[in-house]
Amino acid sequence: MPRAALIAVLAAAVFASAAQAKTITFSVTSVSISIKPTDLKPKGTSNGDTIVYRNRLLNTARRFGRPKGAVVGSDHGTLTFTGAHTARYSGTAVLPDGTVRLAGSVTPLANGMLQFRVAGGTGRYAKATGKVIVGSGNARALNTYQLTLPGGGNIA
Repeated sequence: MPRAALIAVLAAAVFASAAQAKTITFSVTSVSISIKPTDLKPKGTSNGDTIVYRNRLLNTARRFGRPKGAVVGSDHGTLTFTGAHTARYSGTAVLPDGTVRLAGSVTPLANGMLQFRVAGGTGRYAKATGKVIVGSGNARALNTYQLTLPGGGNIA
């Protein structure tokens, strides 16, 4: 095969793959099951302090073949402070069609909301990128997933 033809075939394959990527957005309500803070010296929020979270996830609308209000998964993770006002997060959301892995710096947003970076997952969310925006609230919060899925991926 001539070199120019090979390059054209490879380029077409790359662009076809990129064209199949699909962005999806959905929300769930996160209900706190447990929150376990660890405050290292010095007293108060500082580098190395952690908060371990465990939450139940409820549908905000009919999704995943389940009605609004149904339990559709869970999430858990650890927020590790890197300073008095900065933190990193490592955690996983478990949903009916796969897991979403969250990892990296936490970005504070307006109204007490936080943004977490998506770093892949399993099942439908394998190689997903994007973000999760967590609303304010200690016992309940709205979590909005904005994901880009390579090769598409529908959410039922």
